[in-house]
Amino acid sequence: MRIHEMQAVIDQVSADQVRYGEAQQGAATPEQVEQVRAEVTARFGAALPPDFARFLALSNGLDYNGVVLYGATQSETAPGANGFWQGLVAANAAWRKGPGHEQYLVLGETDMDLFTVGLDGTDPVLRDKVSSDVNARFASVGAAIDAILEQRL
Repeated sequence: MRIHEMQAVIDQVSADQVRYGEAQQGAATPEQVEQVRAEVTARFGAALPPDFARFLALSNGLDYNGVVLYGATQSETAPGANGFWQGLVAANAAWRKGPGHEQYLVLGETDMDLFTVGLDGTDPVLRDKVSSDVNARFASVGAAIDAILEQRL
């Protein structure tokens, strides 16, 4: 997905959040994106997908209408706006406390699914939170972000 397409979807979500008085996380700095990229590799042996890095440069996490896309910097001890703690590293550490989540990186979640990629940053899918069955596949992380958010607008 090109950045201007992702920007358009995030702008729509932001306008909706403003209209309803919901908190926004702002954009991650280039340094924060590089830091999370390094930490994801060091802690989980995973690659941060380029489309997700672009998302973080537009929105450092997002909680909207049943969709949470993880941010670059947040954690339970250092939450973002309105108590948003779902940073990529913190959330993946939490998911890995239970078995079966070590073979992928979780980028976000919906009420029913986890939004994941393989450890190499490819193969974006929505997988059932309970069974881990794949419910949807996407051509790219950007296409997944677009589809997941557009369904909620």
